[in-house]
Amino acid sequence: MRTIAIIKNCLECEKNLILTSVEKEDKVLFFDNENELLESKEHANIEIVFGEPEYSTIRCMKNLRWIQMTWAGANKYTSAPNFPNHIALTSASGAYGYVISEYIVSGILALYKNLFSYRAQMKSGAWNQIESDDTLEGKRVLILGTGNIGQETAKKLRCFGSYIVGICRTPGSQHSAFDEIYTTDCVDEQLQIADVVIIALPGTTQTAGMFDVERIRKMKPNAMLVNVGRGFIVNTDELTNALQNGLLAGAVLDVTDPEPLPENHPLRYMENVLLTPHISGISWGGNTFTRKRILDIFCENIKRDSDNIGLQSGKSPHILFQPYTAQHNFRKSHIYNPFGS
Repeated sequence: MRTIAIIKNCLECEKNLILTSVEKEDKVLFFDNENELLESKEHANIEIVFGEPEYSTIRCMKNLRWIQMTWAGANKYTSAPNFPNHIALTSASGAYGYVISEYIVSGILALYKNLFSYRAQMKSGAWNQIESDDTLEGKRVLILGTGNIGQETAKKLRCFGSYIVGICRTPGSQHSAFDEIYTTDCVDEQLQIADVVIIALPGTTQTAGMFDVERIRKMKPNAMLVNVGRGFIVNTDELTNALQNGLLAGAVLDVTDPEPLPENHPLRYMENVLLTPHISGISWGGNTFTRKRILDIFCENIKRDSDNIGLQSGKSPHILFQPYTAQHNFRKSHIYNPFGS
């Protein structure tokens, strides 16, 4: 028998979906929040949690062995030096590619077509044509990260006639959505010829500060930068300077460093910048489609755990984050690949 805690608000149909995925002898506990879980006499028996419990809560669950997150990233846990190495972490990577790729494409098009400027005109009573305009047709798009988000973005952009180049870590990787794929040692070379650069990477020690002063200055003049990864991948001051000096055409930023930016920060007031509060892939509760995919991942992993065949990892969208050397109940340690396979 497994004791499973759900610490996300669930609709009745979602509860039923979870209950049909577990074994008859399993005990599934539904809580609206962590306080309810801690007040329960069952917290010490919980083996599996669906949600993102705080460290203080984790310490009270002596039998906890697996956390299924509703997020695509695991920074909250993997960056903690004292996180228990016997607890397996599975993300909801694979649930977000569809919605985040839509955000990316819509953001680029909104800037290319001056939609925000036209909206401002309408509010002011003006009715004037803006001379400059651009198109995705024929653009060379560089996507850093060939995982689920990168692949879904590549598929959509190809429909607009763009030429898609991917950056991954593993030599020889092939994905049909990309026209070309290079390894990370080719980033600087590819930056110089890309019209649009999309960062779809998680925040890790490998990606932190990746777009520093030198790398931003290597970008093609009038290129556009899109960041849906983590804010600290990009040097905010240097990006601001590049935009202020007309070195880049614009930026679509769903993440920044710091986050949020100060109220008087220049990026907030630039017409060629789309700035949003980390909402490109709203997690639990924000998008019904994404919510369903997160649940599907969890229910599939619940069945895999029951069958003792291991949680999904590797090329599967259900990435297993295990940056530690200890072996887990599900499979041997797996090093998380931030660039996709």
